[in-house]
Amino acid sequence: MSTYSVRWLGPTLIERGRDTTVSVAIEQGGSDITATSATFSLFSPAGEAIVDGATATVAAGTLSYPVLSSAVSSSSYGKGWLVEFTAIIAGATYTFYNDGALCLSKLSPPIGHTDLVTRHSDITNLLPTGTTSTQAYIEAAWADLLGNLYRDGLPFWRLRTLSALREPLLYRALAMVFLDFSTLLDQGDKYQLNADRYGKLAKTSYDTIRGALDTGEDNSISDSSQTPVAPVIMLSTGRRRR
Repeated sequence: MSTYSVRWLGPTLIERGRDTTVSVAIEQGGSDITATSATFSLFSPAGEAIVDGATATVAAGTLSYPVLSSAVSSSSYGKGWLVEFTAIIAGATYTFYNDGALCLSKLSPPIGHTDLVTRHSDITNLLPTGTTSTQAYIEAAWADLLGNLYRDGLPFWRLRTLSALREPLLYRALAMVFLDFSTLLDQGDKYQLNADRYGKLAKTSYDTIRGALDTGEDNSISDSSQTPVAPVIMLSTGRRRR
């Protein structure tokens, strides 16, 4: 059997109260795979098959399945969910797992291309041919940032102070942009220096993230307690004490 890259970007988040399409891109050697068929299963934290072997869609190397809100309407919010895609590729059967969580809502990046251009007005002119914005860098930095928060034990989907992620995301995206520039058109290492500088700023700003959590996912952040979720990250479910 061959080895394929299964590009999960983080835990699979399923929103209760609305339909959620679960998808994953699969590739080998930079090319999309061709699967003849695929199925999808969703397991609750108790191991119950909420969706069991349903037919999944295969398109351009991406497996996907729409989880209906009605399927999880009576389930509790939280981690411990498991998603499973099974696909037949080149006549062989492969199974791809990812952990997940049932949540009230997903988060969106608090920065855009405009923010990067505001910091460095020449960025757009330096982008590779055919690329018109820094959106791809932002999305990659966003996936990395959420992955780090999850690794450090934070249920990031409960964070309600999205501005708290603005600086670490901005600096991480800029570090990615300038690192790319350094391999494409750097003269005198100025882009590498910027990449290093923003990489350090990204780490510093990440280490001091503070914000409000909707712990119960009930649209309430009234609890004033502070909860440490990593050695250097403090997130609060309410107003920060002075």
